Amino acid sequence: MLTKNAFIFPGQGSQYQGMLKKIEKFEITKRYLGIFKDILGYSFENMTDEELLPTSVTQPSLYTVSAIYFEILKEKGIIPFIVAGHSLGEFSALYASEFFNFNDGLKIVSFRGKIMEEVAKAIPGCMAAIIGLREEVVYEICLKASKYGVVEPVNFNSLDQIVISGVNEALDKACILAKEKGAKIVKKLNVSAPFHSSLMLPLREKFAEKLNEFTFSKPKFPVVQNYDGEVHADPLIIKQNLFYQLNNPVLWNKSLDTMRARGAKEFIEVGPKKVLTNICISKGLSAKSSEDLIN
Repeated sequence: MLTKNAFIFPGQGSQYQGMLKKIEKFEITKRYLGIFKDILGYSFENMTDEELLPTSVTQPSLYTVSAIYFEILKEKGIIPFIVAGHSLGEFSALYASEFFNFNDGLKIVSFRGKIMEEVAKAIPGCMAAIIGLREEVVYEICLKASKYGVVEPVNFNSLDQIVISGVNEALDKACILAKEKGAKIVKKLNVSAPFHSSLMLPLREKFAEKLNEFTFSKPKFPVVQNYDGEVHADPLIIKQNLFYQLNNPVLWNKSLDTMRARGAKEFIEVGPKKVLTNICISKGLSAKSSEDLIN
């Protein structure tokens, strides 16, 4: 009988210099880093935080690290009965569920990172986390700041932790307004573009065409997707939701509620840092990080 572990995979912003240190001794690490270099033509092991920041580098690097953590946990007999990933992390979750193999997933996220970087260069923007304000207040703030450009709520991580995304001037104005409204924390994220905002809409068709080059399998574990916070098993629907995800909000709070309703007892963040672990704990869920489980 499968344990009631829910595996959750982090997205951009969780990368950091030295994120391979705890897992560099494992054989699977050497093997997957070799595949990474063979397919993409470079290595990321010794990159600085600044070098890891461009989304074309962040996405394949973070996907690879999370995949390695998953394989190490699996070797230790720690397996999920349901999976989900935050934004980019959804691709790591789909790898874990055997929706695609590691190589295909790496090619997909590398392409995703490259086309997103095109937007980042053309439309300078960023994202910011707002903690301590309700959803309706954040919508109001974004509406007021939108006269300076596009800025929108895009990640609903918990009832009072919402991420906004947009062009720099509008985002900066929204951050000021959030502080004036009494937000506990307003923090710009370590990302290079306004992800999940309507500014990403032009990428959808291009990404959909890329996904059509691959063959996908029915997932081995139930997968909760960002686009609607629901479980999906039909490969066609999963694929469709992956390109919808580009310019739509991440419904992470709903995703966690769905996993809990399905019987999840322990949430394990599979990858670097503890961003998702802390969100779970803030919701009263039992959670731990793979960094704490691997010695």
